[in-house]
Amino acid sequence: MYELLVLSLLMKFPLHAYLISKISNDTIGPWEQVSRGTLSTLLSKLEKAGLIQEAADPDTVPFPTDRPSRTFEITKKGRDRFYELMMDTKKNLGNYQKIFHIKSINLDFLSDEDQLYLVNHYITYCQTAIDHIKAQQVEFDENPEQVKSIQDSSFYRTIESLMHLNREQWNLEKQWATHLKEQLMMSIEKRK
Repeated sequence: MYELLVLSLLMKFPLHAYLISKISNDTIGPWEQVSRGTLSTLLSKLEKAGLIQEAADPDTVPFPTDRPSRTFEITKKGRDRFYELMMDTKKNLGNYQKIFHIKSINLDFLSDEDQLYLVNHYITYCQTAIDHIKAQQVEFDENPEQVKSIQDSSFYRTIESLMHLNREQWNLEKQWATHLKEQLMMSIEKRK
């Protein structure tokens, strides 16, 4: 996820290392932070792999500063890796919701066909989560003898309310993705 995040930031413009850290941490939220050590290690790894390089002209950074910091820009190889990470729909499925949120703000770097592929995949991903929760509820409902002993407990009521909450959250996520798809379709139609 961090590799995609860093490469996606550099797809837009060269950045100072501290800005990569700040924007990354602002993007992933208050509970998960990219430490300086993790970011430094990642930047070194990406640089050694030829995916990023120190910017030839630090003045190209759109956010000028007097603060001394290394400035990075993405390479052709880095752009290829960015595309590969954007199109990956098989890895990190347990964390894919966060990954797709990063992808969604970078869709404009992809072709219309690739954008629609990713959004359709995510809608299916959301529906799979909804179907899984529904199947759990059906299992509860169709096997009352298995849950009879806990049916009147707060444990059962909490599980039931969590299933309802999760289903509603995934329904909202699917609605958002469907709206994103509609916006993409309108944008494609306007360009025709």
